[in-house]
Amino acid sequence: MKRTTTLFLTFYLIIFSCEDTNLTGSENVSEIENVTFSNLSTSISNNTLIASGTITNNNQSLSISPPWYIECQYYYENTSGNIFLIGGESTLISNALPAGVSLVWTLEHQVDNPDNYSNFTVNDLRAYKN
Repeated sequence: MKRTTTLFLTFYLIIFSCEDTNLTGSENVSEIENVTFSNLSTSISNNTLIASGTITNNNQSLSISPPWYIECQYYYENTSGNIFLIGGESTLISNALPAGVSLVWTLEHQVDNPDNYSNFTVNDLRAYKN
């Protein structure tokens, strides 16, 4: 009986401890709505994967008050077509973003061998407040 209980608990932990999430940071944050990410570009400099773009506050009347954050996940595709997560980054924004105004942002992710990630992409962009 003890062995059956142990096997059941092990199976349960394996199945339910592996959550599928596309978040870099915590799930316990307030995602900012009514924003648009655009003009996304990627580049590599030394050992750094760089993602940059523009975020626009599409709200008609409300500013996004500081502090708030922008985050994304970095991915690459191998020669077999498999997609792998490299990692994620976020940055603190300490300025307010008024309604209808845009902000240019940049996120950088350090890697040991950037040549392995020449075709990296970014996804899972979000703006949030803690």
